[in-house]
Amino acid sequence: MPTPTPREQALQDLRRSIDVLPERTRKAMLIGLQNNTVITGAFAGSNGVCPMLAAHREGGRTSCVTFPEAWDRFTGVYGRHIVREATQYEVQILCGQIEESLVPQRSDLAEAIADHHRTLEARRRRTRTGSDAPIDLTGAIDEHKETARSRRSREATDLGLDWLFEETLVLPKDFGLEPELEPEFDFDAAEQALSH
Repeated sequence: MPTPTPREQALQDLRRSIDVLPERTRKAMLIGLQNNTVITGAFAGSNGVCPMLAAHREGGRTSCVTFPEAWDRFTGVYGRHIVREATQYEVQILCGQIEESLVPQRSDLAEAIADHHRTLEARRRRTRTGSDAPIDLTGAIDEHKETARSRRSREATDLGLDWLFEETLVLPKDFGLEPELEPEFDFDAAEQALSH
């Protein structure tokens, strides 16, 4: 693929900056471009407004870092401290790019998602019986759970608990012995001792 010219690259950058704007801002910009004198090189000037301010005036308020720079690069004034009225041709190109960006596009991702949904639907149809009723797997699931429980129970019985006591559990020396009971506190004796 040949390297784009600086003008083609500037147009591609402009389009990318348009595509990231919210849809409401792009629509407002189209209206604003018709209702205002459009300038390049500044946000506003004595002879007009930039496309972002035009959109802002029509209710398309947003903050966008890339669009103003891309617009000034496209019009050739970026970094040159030039403020001028945009040409009719520049405004037409901008309007065309905005209009194209508003047309719904089928992307590769959207195509892949649609293809995935078609595949899932085909699988669902194949798993149904002749009466179009879904296959009931409840019995098979319950049987599997019961088999797993029985297996775990057999394994626990076969292994016993000796391994637990031998390898991992450290018990105190007095484990299993009856604890010595402490004598109960004699409140009456304590009260008599305090009164003497």
